Amino acid sequence: MSGTASSAGERVLRTDHAGSRLGGCPPRLVGLLAFLLAGALIGGLIWRQEQQRLREARSQAASVAAERAHDIRTSVEGALAPTYALAAMLQPGRQGIPAFAAACDRLLRHFPSVSALQLAPGGVVRQVVPLAGNESLIGVDLLHDPDLGWSARYSRNSGMPLLTGPFRLAGGGLEVVGLLPTFADDLTHGRTFWGFAVARMPLREVLRQSRLDDLEEQGYAYQLFRRDPETREKALLAASPRADLVDPVEKELVVANATWSLSVAPVAGWADARGLLLQVAAGLLFCLVLAWQAAWQARLVAASRAHERTLELRVAQRTADLQRFAEVTAHHLQEPARRVATYAGRLRSQLAGRVNDPEAQLSLDFIGQQAGRLQELLRDAELYLSADQPRGQIECCSVEAVLQSVLTKLAGPIAEAGARLSIGHLPPALIDLPRLGDLFRVAIENALQHGRGTQALRIDVSGERSGEWVIYHVSDNGPGVEEEYRGRVFRVFERLSSSGEGTGVGLAIVRRVAESCGGQAWIEEAPGGGCRLALQLPAAEPPAGVGRAAGAAP
Repeated sequence: MSGTASSAGERVLRTDHAGSRLGGCPPRLVGLLAFLLAGALIGGLIWRQEQQRLREARSQAASVAAERAHDIRTSVEGALAPTYALAAMLQPGRQGIPAFAAACDRLLRHFPSVSALQLAPGGVVRQVVPLAGNESLIGVDLLHDPDLGWSARYSRNSGMPLLTGPFRLAGGGLEVVGLLPTFADDLTHGRTFWGFAVARMPLREVLRQSRLDDLEEQGYAYQLFRRDPETREKALLAASPRADLVDPVEKELVVANATWSLSVAPVAGWADARGLLLQVAAGLLFCLVLAWQAAWQARLVAASRAHERTLELRVAQRTADLQRFAEVTAHHLQEPARRVATYAGRLRSQLAGRVNDPEAQLSLDFIGQQAGRLQELLRDAELYLSADQPRGQIECCSVEAVLQSVLTKLAGPIAEAGARLSIGHLPPALIDLPRLGDLFRVAIENALQHGRGTQALRIDVSGERSGEWVIYHVSDNGPGVEEEYRGRVFRVFERLSSSGEGTGVGLAIVRRVAESCGGQAWIEEAPGGGCRLALQLPAAEPPAGVGRAAGAAP
């Protein structure tokens, strides 16, 4: 007992140490895994939200660029309107417009973004308003001018108005030039090229009306440029002071058959560093809190499991101690009971013929009977306590041999009861031989004690294979057991009649043995009436050509 308690204490200490280890490294590992998983999830959410914010920012920038591009197109097209008015004033057969200066003055007052209006019959500039400061433009051949030649020829050949430039002015700044080709109808030659109506516009005035500088107030930097249709070189038209654009949004606009491009990007860049830093900090804090919570929960779970294992071990140890105590007690009590029965028999023999007292003889007989009954109770109690533990090797047992050994030992009670036994096919079972003998001994004894009726007792023993199990039946033709009591008879010391024989432990032994093997035991009505005890045990195939005898069966 002391050795068992000592080993149990050592196992408890080992379990406590295991619990402490579970409460150490593994919870930290759980916390680390929770931190990594939460970090990956939070990082994915932040990345997705940042991509969504970036798409929205670019969409908003594209909308702003489209709005400004529309304003630029409207401003330029408005500045070109005087050229159409001049073309409408031309009279067939004349090389100019009567009162050209007065007409241009009126037009310039309505279009302040235009700096000069020109007429170029045959492509050569003949008239300019205002003339002051533009004298050098008189006589310029637009079709062969180094700056305007390609654009003028393209406009003449296509018959479409064209906006060209920018050109740097002598006094500083840039200007763009709008060319409107005009044609005259000749009865002889048909439609012939007459010349150009030209509008010169300072780029700054055109862009001022388009509110391009408002982009800076909205937090955007911009660049407005065009590509030379002949050289495809990029010509910058206007730009914000901070024109170093990062991954800008571009919007193309076609103005008078010229393609301009407006690039827009946030001054501070597309990334929201402050917002991103706040999100990362909040995500990191969340991951840390979650990791701490996971580690704490894991530590609690580990401590709870270790405590449960400790309790289970202590309960198992105490149960084993109690069972051992009960077994030892039952074993040691058998010797006093045997001595009481022996000395009661000796005393009865010694007093035979010497004491003529019927009551004394009756008392001695009662003492002997009760001593024998006590022996049976102690024997069955010891068997019940050890019924769930094998008492030999678990193997494929020949049930016929075990049953024959049991019947040999019960030959006296069988003959006294006048019972007739019928033994059928008995498949082998996977169990130890001693407990298999206990099962059939208890089953036969139960049939002999409780199966007696008005007719001769008949006991049938049979078995059948059912999948991985084998079911044995021990039937009698006695009065049977009512259905409401069929579960009670398997309880320890449960007897349906106080006057009947037996200890009330036998069927409890049968059920405990069967359940310890994974099977079960139950009572049902036998075919034709009576009681049938069913035993379910693991099935086994017998060794090839070998059947083991059960000489050691109790």
